[in-house]
Amino acid sequence: MSSRRTAGLALAILAYAGVARAQSHAQSRPPVTADTRPFVSVDAPIVALTHARLIDGTGAPPRDDQTIVIEGTRITRVGPSGSTATPAGARVLDLTGHTVIPGLVGLHEHTYFGGVRRTTEMSTSGPLLYLAFGVTTAMTAGSQLPYHELALKRSVETGRIPGPRFLISGPYLDGAGTRSVQSRALTSPKEARRVVNYWADEGATWVKVMGAISREMMGHVITAAHARGMRVTGHLCSVTFAEASGLGIDALQHGFITASDYVPGKKPDECPAGNMHEQTDIDVGSPEVQASIRALAKGHAAVVSTLAVYESFSLERFRLDTAAMAMLDPEVRHEVEGNFAAIAQSSLIVTNGLLQKMMRWERDFVAAGGLLGAGSDPWGTGFLPGFGDIRNYEMLREAGFTPAAAIQIMTLNGARIVGMERDIGAVTAGRQADLVAVRGDPVTNARDLYQVTTVFRAGLGYDAAKLRDAARGLVGIR
Repeated sequence: MSSRRTAGLALAILAYAGVARAQSHAQSRPPVTADTRPFVSVDAPIVALTHARLIDGTGAPPRDDQTIVIEGTRITRVGPSGSTATPAGARVLDLTGHTVIPGLVGLHEHTYFGGVRRTTEMSTSGPLLYLAFGVTTAMTAGSQLPYHELALKRSVETGRIPGPRFLISGPYLDGAGTRSVQSRALTSPKEARRVVNYWADEGATWVKVMGAISREMMGHVITAAHARGMRVTGHLCSVTFAEASGLGIDALQHGFITASDYVPGKKPDECPAGNMHEQTDIDVGSPEVQASIRALAKGHAAVVSTLAVYESFSLERFRLDTAAMAMLDPEVRHEVEGNFAAIAQSSLIVTNGLLQKMMRWERDFVAAGGLLGAGSDPWGTGFLPGFGDIRNYEMLREAGFTPAAAIQIMTLNGARIVGMERDIGAVTAGRQADLVAVRGDPVTNARDLYQVTTVFRAGLGYDAAKLRDAARGLVGIR
């Protein structure tokens, strides 16, 4: 066998191993231990959820009076309650007045809390809040504390704490000219391969690149990551969306506001000083921008919507959420309130007009056939895990997406982006039972989606109120 063919076979085996590893994580049922049992509300071999309104994640219209049967970790039946039999011996939950959606797939999540004086681990509050608001799969889009995230992932998998299925991206990777002390600066192709391989060996399944990286170095990172079955995302600036898509990046974070493609005078491999501000003056409906959206939609890269975190930098729109504030340590809460008061003097201020353009760009990207997911990006403006993910639903609705389309973006589309769409992301027979029951009807009232009562991960149901109560006052401490 030729050396080229041998190398190709080795790369294929490694890539398959990465996919198989992701699928195996999806299939495992969380262990019930002394630590997690207080949060478990449904633990039965067969469960029937009856008389629920269902938004199934596929984009299909909502359906009333549905029954979902769960056997073990899998959904086995979905259909009208009047004609869908409940198996003998099933634990029955009457969900009259409730809506069921798939577990959310968050694509820009963090387990550290930054943007305040002290960056701290959310080793307890993070997993509790994500799961409490229906996030059953969370991709951590870059970390300042990557070893903490790997340890946290193991803690969830071994039953030390309830939480979502974490997909770890490892540390931020950037170019040699980065000014960030949180990023790993890469100076050569050899170094890029070594760093990517190291984090693959440690258990990361994603890589995140940042805004000072060159096209050449990004290409080396993508090649090395794909060879290990990993995927690559990025918060870009020096490299445009079009360039990154051409290089094979898998997911572009934040959308229009970080797309330097539209900044006048953009120079190759340089991050323009006006990025995230110049977009305010761009006409999203112009033929040039629309052509770029269509080209991007036809390419390899998905886009991750984070509308809600940018809203938290808007004086015109954002207000501190009382329920979210209760999750903060009192001292940290005081800092967050100070951050909010200081937005007017911040260079990061985002106008409502820019937010409307971000919404229009995402709507047009999806209309052109692009794959859009969503994530929260928790930050010290009072934007917290779980709360932020649900706020995205409200903003996607405001952007013009139907309830079914917004839920699809946050569930099945996310599953497609992480390569797990055959297993999670929709409420259909054969898929894993990652489900969220909410009191009310988010079709007619988007805010009802905050009223999560029970979250199922691989068939095991958790009491959302108990998860939230356990996280109260801990963000900023642990």
